[in-house]
Amino acid sequence: MRITPAEAAIIGTSLGATATLSAAWITQRATSRRERERRLWDRRVATYDDLMSTLHTYAQLRAHTRRSFDLPELESVRSEALHSAATLAARIELYSSEPLREACERSFDRVQRWLLAWEEWHEQGPAVRLPSQADGLWKKFTRRVEEAERADSELLELLLADVHGTRRGTTGFPKGGNRGISLRKTTSGSSASRKTAPGKNASRKPDHD
Repeated sequence: MRITPAEAAIIGTSLGATATLSAAWITQRATSRRERERRLWDRRVATYDDLMSTLHTYAQLRAHTRRSFDLPELESVRSEALHSAATLAARIELYSSEPLREACERSFDRVQRWLLAWEEWHEQGPAVRLPSQADGLWKKFTRRVEEAERADSELLELLLADVHGTRRGTTGFPKGGNRGISLRKTTSGSSASRKTAPGKNASRKPDHD
């Protein structure tokens, strides 16, 4: 069967229109996917910004407490830590990875531990408590602070790896009895589960060595 020039022109026009429509559909689909990925990334970065701000706040509070032996408004600090833990862990779970969520939960769990250890030391009374390693409860508090610093370091490494695609050496949070020495680089490998997320009852849970 022979195709006339007019039929060939119609077929060519149809094929061209189909190709144009297909290309437009593919382009639109790719654009929509990029826009969706960009929105998710923006929300993830906003979550990371809030998490970094919170980590810095508690790192500075730890450093202040260890230097000054004072922690005003303990209950409000604990309440804020619980609220931040629940909110940020939920956002991390929604927008990021399981290891990062676990590291976030572990970091806030360590906040609760050092707050409770400080309270145990402080409740001995001014005539008994000593900010010294000779005082067993102060020693326990400093150990909890060091555990919190390690948890923050691990979480920070995971954040930087996710944002920049690679680990970036060391960075600085205020630590212990110093005014800003760098965090040591640690390896991740969390084993936390969902049960590690601090909850409303976590603040009074017995803190065993």
